[in-house]
Amino acid sequence: MSDVLFAWGGVHPRTLIRRAVCQVMREHDGLAALIGARIWPNRMEHWFRSELPAAGVYTVSEQRVESDTRPEPQERIISLAVELLGGELEAVDDTLDALCLQTERAVLRLDAIGRAMGAIVDASLPLPLVHGTHPADTLLSITHTGTELGIVTDGAREYGAAALNFDLEYQWPTVPPELADFLLAHTDWYVHPGDDRVDMISQVNFDQE
Repeated sequence: MSDVLFAWGGVHPRTLIRRAVCQVMREHDGLAALIGARIWPNRMEHWFRSELPAAGVYTVSEQRVESDTRPEPQERIISLAVELLGGELEAVDDTLDALCLQTERAVLRLDAIGRAMGAIVDASLPLPLVHGTHPADTLLSITHTGTELGIVTDGAREYGAAALNFDLEYQWPTVPPELADFLLAHTDWYVHPGDDRVDMISQVNFDQE
């Protein structure tokens, strides 16, 4: 894990996915017209009227994908919640429905989230990522699994709230070890294992630059 986090600027894939989802939500014209830039990659709730409506994006859980193959594929599924906090209760259902519609349209774009992940990592690194899996290539699927609607209270005030749940499947990134430059490759071939007799030898010499 440490190699991956180092290669991605010290950012866990879950953190990167949350930030990327927030970014594509802020850049979506339909959602931005309703909520502006009041979208945060955490569970913080904003109660001031001037900060509503607002959204928080956070991870609920993460599971590894089970498989009968060996070695096991490094695929994981995270349950991601987008919590929307609307204004006070006048026409609250219509407001929440409009927010939910635009949120689904913004988030259900796999390519856009992948590009945002790549841009965030590239901007944090002094040099482009040349070894291992690029963040833009790790997302495999995204599915909207359901929406919960309700009311939250702040003292005497009541607000409408909605939580949209998404499952995102991604492949744990890999960073292959770097191989030092070498000039000679030598291989012994044992056609009939067990007799300890080398049947063939191959040798490759590389030019020194």
